[in-house]
Amino acid sequence: MIATTTDVTEIIETETNLIQASKMATLGEMAAGVAHELNQPLNAIKLGSEFLLTMSEQRRAIAEADLQVVAREISSEIDRASAIIGHLREFGRKSSIARHPIDINKPILGVFTILGQQLRVHGIDVVTELNPDLPPVLADENRLEQVLINLVNNARDAMESRKEQGLRAAPRILTVRSLLQDDRVVVTVSDTGAGMPRAVQGRIFEPFFTTKAVGKGTGLGLSISYSIIRDYGGVIDFETTEGVGTTFKLSFPRIPDEEANG
Repeated sequence: MIATTTDVTEIIETETNLIQASKMATLGEMAAGVAHELNQPLNAIKLGSEFLLTMSEQRRAIAEADLQVVAREISSEIDRASAIIGHLREFGRKSSIARHPIDINKPILGVFTILGQQLRVHGIDVVTELNPDLPPVLADENRLEQVLINLVNNARDAMESRKEQGLRAAPRILTVRSLLQDDRVVVTVSDTGAGMPRAVQGRIFEPFFTTKAVGKGTGLGLSISYSIIRDYGGVIDFETTEGVGTTFKLSFPRIPDEEANG
């Protein structure tokens, strides 16, 4: 009997490092949006503290009800800022290829914790239609969030590019759905952007291929997303129409109820 084995340790380590590098690049691209996201709670904290300082300097009494409102608001905004920072730290950590039963809606909501304000600044309306009763899937929440951030960033850029390509203006709408379809858990990310010409559609999952201008993309986002989805037994596909928009579809096998409960 002859047995052969292949040591894939180095391959897995290389793939993990590439995913981490892409993640760090994504965080760099999101820096401006994160600053906007943190500005809101910081402004609220500043207003509350300035009110307390002004009242103290003028030696004016503060009604107990007003004091409670200001203190509660400051505490709430500090919690909000801490949650954003904590989420960024969690997203930036080096994730493993391990699989756990997860609720697919959690990484979706995590995306908008980081990118919500940035999308608003770009004038993009976000529509989420999430099924709260979906069965879990076997994956890693951190890695799936990376995939979804890549797709949302691409959707944002596609909607921004309409003007650059001379297309007529259209409402900027990003729609994210989660649903059960043919016994598989499905997530769709749709935009009203420029769409993709037929000439590039067959290459979008190739490493280092990008249609963005120099300095605006690494060409790794969709390639790495494809690898991550494949690692979890999923499928990523898309439909696009030039001048109308693009929809990416992620599909995962559901975990049987007996395994999810076990």
